[in-house]
Amino acid sequence: MLINCRRALVSAMAGVAGVVGAQLGPGDVAIVAVNTDDDSFAWVALRDVPAGSTLHFTDSSVSNGLFRWSEHLGDVVSHGPLDWTSPADLPAGTVVRWNRASREWSVGVAAGAALTLSTDGDQVIVYTGAIVNNTALAAPWTGDPTGAVMLAAANIANKGWDNLTGGTTETSFVPPGLSTSGGTAVHLGSQDDAYYSGPCRGTPVQLRAWMADISEWKTSNDAFAVTNWPAAFDVLPTTQGTFYSIR
Repeated sequence: MLINCRRALVSAMAGVAGVVGAQLGPGDVAIVAVNTDDDSFAWVALRDVPAGSTLHFTDSSVSNGLFRWSEHLGDVVSHGPLDWTSPADLPAGTVVRWNRASREWSVGVAAGAALTLSTDGDQVIVYTGAIVNNTALAAPWTGDPTGAVMLAAANIANKGWDNLTGGTTETSFVPPGLSTSGGTAVHLGSQDDAYYSGPCRGTPVQLRAWMADISEWKTSNDAFAVTNWPAAFDVLPTTQGTFYSIR
């Protein structure tokens, strides 16, 4: 049996990847599509997300563990970050899409400011808790993440995460607590738009490994139709019986 990621799935095993009510941590969600041309994106829950949970999304760049505060975090114009809150338990495998035009999530409640993604290089970072302005730090890197837990990040439309010279508005260090080797911080290539097209059934570890492989993505300088994006995933608790997607 083969399962296509673009087919809507409701797995009998969905939800066994995590324990409802436990605090979300790195890798519990993952970015699965980004269109910088229209500022839309999608993410998938790799474990059950409890009702009432709030996730924050920012395109703020990072330098030496600190965030650029003026990039959709605390500036008076954008009033970021973009928030998502679930009114009900969200099963593992659910894909949630952000529609920039309507300013709505496909599932859940929106608040905060929509992201403005750059085709010259940007990132989408997901976290819980709070990144706060610390005026004791040197501007513009005053975003202090000590009260936040980073969950996932995707870098796009540039040469990748840059931990040496990164930290401009178009480049970024890997966010603190995430890892390129662990698949929690992925690079989606140098083109403007990308969506995951690889296997959609597996354990969270397997899925993160596939998502970290750029060959499992479709990329373009033209925005993809949302109908091409993955619709749902089948998140398994073990490596047994893993199926691969139709290419």
